[in-house]
Amino acid sequence: MPSLDIEMEPMIIENNDEKAPLLPILKTYVITTPKSAKKSFFSKFTSYLPESTLPYISNLSNLFIQIKNKLPSPKLFKLPFSISRRRLVIYITLLNLFFLYRYIHGGPFHPLSCQLIGLGCPNNIISGFTSQEFSDVRQVFLENFENGQEVGAQVSVYYNNDLVVDLSCGFADVSTGKPYDDSTLQLVFSSTKVLSGIVVARLVEQGLLDYNSPISKYWPEFAQGGKENVTLLDLMVHRAGVGFIDSHDMSVQDLYDLDNLSEILAKQPHNFNGVPKRAYHGISRGWYLNEIVRRVDPRHRTIGRIVSEDIVPEYNIEFYLSTNKLLKDRLSNIYTYPLVRMLSKMILPEKFLSEPLHPIFFQMMDKNSDAYKSLILTAPDHTQQPQDFNHFEMLMPEGPSYNGVTNSRSMAKLAAILANKGESLPIVTSTPSDDLPLDLQQNSLLKEPRLMSDKTYDLIATRLEPTFDTVLQEIITPSVGGFGYFRLKGLEDVEFLGWGGSGGSIFLWNQELKIGFSYVMNAFHTALLGDDRSLALL
Repeated sequence: MPSLDIEMEPMIIENNDEKAPLLPILKTYVITTPKSAKKSFFSKFTSYLPESTLPYISNLSNLFIQIKNKLPSPKLFKLPFSISRRRLVIYITLLNLFFLYRYIHGGPFHPLSCQLIGLGCPNNIISGFTSQEFSDVRQVFLENFENGQEVGAQVSVYYNNDLVVDLSCGFADVSTGKPYDDSTLQLVFSSTKVLSGIVVARLVEQGLLDYNSPISKYWPEFAQGGKENVTLLDLMVHRAGVGFIDSHDMSVQDLYDLDNLSEILAKQPHNFNGVPKRAYHGISRGWYLNEIVRRVDPRHRTIGRIVSEDIVPEYNIEFYLSTNKLLKDRLSNIYTYPLVRMLSKMILPEKFLSEPLHPIFFQMMDKNSDAYKSLILTAPDHTQQPQDFNHFEMLMPEGPSYNGVTNSRSMAKLAAILANKGESLPIVTSTPSDDLPLDLQQNSLLKEPRLMSDKTYDLIATRLEPTFDTVLQEIITPSVGGFGYFRLKGLEDVEFLGWGGSGGSIFLWNQELKIGFSYVMNAFHTALLGDDRSLALL
């Protein structure tokens, strides 16, 4: 008889100075079975799965066992009428198939009662506006919530310099019922890379940086371990050979001491013995750029400080690379894709899935892969789960590749300016011109300063050769500025420039159509650049 010893403890996140459980985590699991026992179907089934997935499946199995043991033994009740056993089995089978169908087609982020029997479904109220020409976006946005694909989200669109869509809906914190509205701030993961790319481009325009110069020109200590010939351009397009840090176990505390961090980064040998190779620097690129930037900036500022002093106030946006406690109450929680559904995506053939698991997730299970080394081994404290970023201390030190906190309206405005080749947007004001400050009265165009010159924009938008990325497992068409050119599913006739963030956030623009598009959310999906939610909106 198997013996079972399971303890559970709640995972705690901080919110509004209160502690609330996020998800129960199995603390220990010990299952012992006689060696002579016959292998169960579950044991045979798991033998076909990658070894790295077994702890998750064991946890899930133990959870089911615990639930089963806590339930009373089923007893057949006496029916008031005569019914055959076979007919009863048929009815129960049909009922199970009905619930299975409802679960498969129910939204992953709806409560279970809503998925199975349509009870307890959230009441979705959209705030914001759309112009008449783009009114259909509102219905598509609402359907994402009604289908259970969302918890909380924002979408904003600029078209021909005008804000034509700005919508919010859902919950920033399900446990407290805090709404997801225009004041909510969202972690956007790698969409942050667009902002750090803008800061570097402005320094290039000022003559403080050159994409074709070796990094050692600005940072002499960098020239070691096969990195002597690595250029700034190599770093921008993820072929610098420093995508993973394996010479030091990175921790959150390492990120607070920038001088010590500089030594750690400089000592890291080239990942591929000096040979250029496109391997996404998902986490490390921002750390290396930050050190370069603070060495060339006349005031030795970091990327985050330059953003807070030179970009945020000038363009009336919100974008934070170091989140302080004053912003804590406005932050949205992150909700991870349900484990059961994630496992089904790993097991079932793609033809049975509307949104298959991206190959990068399988690569991340292999400790010898570039993806595992870049995205898990290099992560501070080896952070693996998206919800780990619900811990406020993860957002306090700068991570210019992955921890930008913002909203869709701010990203869409920057995207619209880039669609204008760096020319700022007209200032919208209802104030009579005579009542405006003198400096604005003298500026008949009423515009904010240029983000960058036409020449600089043309440089950063310069298309490079498509290259296979060993981390992303895709062919990427990069630009000099470190962005990517994309033709998205269902929109193959339109090419966008920009980047996206893990889980689903998007920061894109199209110069020809004068579109700036941004989408942010707290429900973490499994696609790479955008998914069915944002693609439907686009």
